[in-house]
Amino acid sequence: MGCSAEDLIRWLPNALGELLQSTAVAIDDKSSYQVPNAILSITGHTKTPQQIALLKTPVLEVNFSFAMSAFNEEQVAQVMAKFDLYTRRGGG
Repeated sequence: MGCSAEDLIRWLPNALGELLQSTAVAIDDKSSYQVPNAILSITGHTKTPQQIALLKTPVLEVNFSFAMSAFNEEQVAQVMAKFDLYTRRGGG
């Protein structure tokens, strides 16, 4: 993702909605949300920023792990579609 860890943490409440209450989040081995028996785990690792001329863009590698006992494939697709739509950034 082209965002910082702070950006992602700030976006999560709106990107996940009520699911955030059941989500564990750890970025760069630091827990931001600790949830016992989480049904969704998000881990992230900060990568080297991309640079084009004077523009630097942060890079965050993000992985999602769903408890398949709590989600079917359609539900996973719905969560990811909402997350993608909320976190997608564009210019114009």
